[in-house]
Amino acid sequence: MQFDRLIVDVSPGSRKGEKVIKVNGPLTMTSLLDFQSAVRAEKAPIVILDLSEVSYIDSAGLGSVVNAHISCVNAGRHLAVVGISDRVRTLFKIARLEQVLAIFPNMDAAEKFLNKPPDA
Repeated sequence: MQFDRLIVDVSPGSRKGEKVIKVNGPLTMTSLLDFQSAVRAEKAPIVILDLSEVSYIDSAGLGSVVNAHISCVNAGRHLAVVGISDRVRTLFKIARLEQVLAIFPNMDAAEKFLNKPPDA
């Protein structure tokens, strides 16, 4: 089914030690295997999860985003989420993930925050 097609693209970020995982399509139980594989394979110290092209996330997709966060935290790495739509933001609010995840409106805001000196 075309609706369930999810494209996951991993690319270097604009700064050393950054990787960007760009997700395009609905992040659902039937489409999330590529997303999970990309997250598990990524070992960069800073991972930016670009959800700007994700129109819909179901509970399984939401769980995968949370698992990505937990995996990064447990490995001493940083995960930022950027570009979420209003629909996805509402889901994050309901699940209270805005209190857990580092969410930014765009890549520039995430990079500035993640690359600032520790004492800034």
